[in-house]
Amino acid sequence: MKLAMNGIDLANRFGFEKAIDICKTAGFDSMDYSLQCMEKPNDILNDEKEYAKKAWEYRKITDEKGFPITQTHAPFAFSGWNDPKACEEFIFPAIRRSIEISAILGAKIAVIHPLHHFVYKGHEDEIYEKNMEFYRSLIPICKEYDIKVGIENMFQRELLRAHISFDTCATIPDFLRYIDTLNSEYMVACLDIGHVGLPYGDDEAWDFIRALGHKRLQALHVHDNNYRMDQHTLPYLGKINWTEVTKALGEIDYQGDFTYELTGELIPKTMDEAFVPVAVKYIADLGRHLCDMVEKYRIKK
Repeated sequence: MKLAMNGIDLANRFGFEKAIDICKTAGFDSMDYSLQCMEKPNDILNDEKEYAKKAWEYRKITDEKGFPITQTHAPFAFSGWNDPKACEEFIFPAIRRSIEISAILGAKIAVIHPLHHFVYKGHEDEIYEKNMEFYRSLIPICKEYDIKVGIENMFQRELLRAHISFDTCATIPDFLRYIDTLNSEYMVACLDIGHVGLPYGDDEAWDFIRALGHKRLQALHVHDNNYRMDQHTLPYLGKINWTEVTKALGEIDYQGDFTYELTGELIPKTMDEAFVPVAVKYIADLGRHLCDMVEKYRIKK
């Protein structure tokens, strides 16, 4: 099992090449790379003439260093979601292009959020139909570039009381419905382990893992929280039971990467540069321990 670090914060601070050196030296196998820079219209990856050249520059570095990008995260925090013209002319083209860029970078899976910038309660079927149309439109691009889309379980804040509530794929039946209705080898589940416990419900991350099973579940976002805030902190610093998580992953014979999605606050900009590799190694050692636990629980055939 590959252990992957979300490397955008390190890359933003130290540059792409040095971020790779830090992660590789620490013991990671690969990198998860965020394409959130594409939320800015003037970013180079949105430049029609320059985006492919820039992506291939990154790929050349990863190939030379033997440290691949195995997973990406498509842009999602656009400011124009409620503007149909912005969606048509910028947002959806950027998401589609992020699939191509992900393939150039060498990723096997690009995580793409469901369309969820709506009030979910009372509009579940309407949102579901919008997402079926959205994800189906991406399948031909995935086929062209031989890359899978990881559909992620989401949450939202209820507008009146501002408490966390359910959103797309936040329940097991809804997540299964999305993956099974799309019924494509290019549409798989990316389980965000931290997101599972935020809406108040009975199912835990390990219940989702077992329900999704070996075929559907092909990617992870690994982080912990206190079940009240989306903290994106290290495993064991929150309340998630990591013994149960790793046991479930082993039982379904999970074959994807063990991919962190941690907040940059764990390696703050105020941290002395000389100590950053020490902190990253600790994060890697913890991840490797969890990977070893998955292997311990894997059912041998």
